[in-house]
Amino acid sequence: MSVAGLKSLAGFEALTSGVKKCVACSKCHAIYDNEAAPLCCISPNFGKTSLCGNSLFKSDPGSKAPKKTYAVEKVVLPPDYMSLGTKIAKGFPYMKADEWKSWCLVYSLVVLRDVLPLPEFKNWIEFINACRYFTKPSVSEEDIEKGHKCLEEFCKGCETLYDLDLLSPSMHLHLHLRQTMIDFGPVYGYWLFSFERYNSVLKNIKTNRRNGFKSTFMRQFIEESWRGDYVRRLLKPMHALASSQNLSMTIRGNEPLPPYALPLKTRPLSFMPKHEYDCLVGYYQAAYKNPQISGCKNVIDDSPFVNDWIEMVKSVDLLGQSYKGCIGTNGHGSYIQAYLTEQTGSEHAYVGEIQYLFVHNFRPTVSSLTYGNSHSSQHVFAFVKWFKSTSDKTRELEEVELLQDEFYKQDFQSILPVHRILLTVAIVDYKTTKNVNKKLAIPLPKKNYY
Repeated sequence: MSVAGLKSLAGFEALTSGVKKCVACSKCHAIYDNEAAPLCCISPNFGKTSLCGNSLFKSDPGSKAPKKTYAVEKVVLPPDYMSLGTKIAKGFPYMKADEWKSWCLVYSLVVLRDVLPLPEFKNWIEFINACRYFTKPSVSEEDIEKGHKCLEEFCKGCETLYDLDLLSPSMHLHLHLRQTMIDFGPVYGYWLFSFERYNSVLKNIKTNRRNGFKSTFMRQFIEESWRGDYVRRLLKPMHALASSQNLSMTIRGNEPLPPYALPLKTRPLSFMPKHEYDCLVGYYQAAYKNPQISGCKNVIDDSPFVNDWIEMVKSVDLLGQSYKGCIGTNGHGSYIQAYLTEQTGSEHAYVGEIQYLFVHNFRPTVSSLTYGNSHSSQHVFAFVKWFKSTSDKTRELEEVELLQDEFYKQDFQSILPVHRILLTVAIVDYKTTKNVNKKLAIPLPKKNYY
């Protein structure tokens, strides 16, 4: 009396054993195997050089869409990037500006690689690159020119790849953005998304029927809006250090933090684990070029001594970006990129995961200090595990780095002054065709307030 038994009695299994499930394009009627069908039709248009491009899964994504959606759910974004709350296969008309930004700069690089034909994907990357230049918090004239060139290539590619009836007037406006930005500044200075967002912020603030809301909100708003002026006025020497190419030679961790980062929310003093403490001693020896700096087990008379007490910090705000340790944050804000000095003396950007942030007090000898560096004893560090790099350049087109799903051995390079953090990255779990676990690292525009 089971369903399987009824199918067997009726001969249903014999009748359907040779049936193969396929998907047909509703526009050009091309046929695809359901298991290997793309999300959009890649059949050439009759008598034209462009592809059909019609969606094959408008109402019933079947077994194809969940696979792509699952890949997107593995993306770990920094806290100031909005995660997509709906499936990629639907809901696009209801996305907000921040969601479109996340889709363009992060998600689309992951999910469209295996969906779009290579010419269409390369053309989409031109648009992504333009967004990278134009949505940077600090946009230079060089950025504007590079972004304009990308939009030119994108529009030329659209003319070649797609039917002319798909080209909209808004694409023509892409080519006017350069002059608009030259005349009026970065696009986020006059677009209307901010008005909509602030309306949403105001509506969702819980006042608890208390007075003083207006003054409190405006004070926070003004501090946030004029953050750059605080930095330029109070931290000008710090910017001279931060702009140096050889960061590891100039920044040691005891440089002043921006006013809005203070006071740091520290936890009670705790012991640093032994192996990590050895990394800290090694860092001070390298940073201050003094091998006589000693730890708990090899105290040398009249030499600077590194104690093993630290104060862990929940988060650090630096030049408009918030950084956090991975513990208790699901990784949001803990994936970063920074320069490390290699054995050859050159510097290379590596991707790592902040385990925790901490404050440590250490005062080296006067001879260990260089001119212009602060004599403060308080150092602010991140303890970082660095992902092993690979020689695989298959994602180089998207400027996405392919990493091993394991870390390098921890050493003094695991102690990173927070000022040396270059930028945040989005991390995506990835499996190769040989079912090997890897990581995709997607660099995101850096927030600067120079």
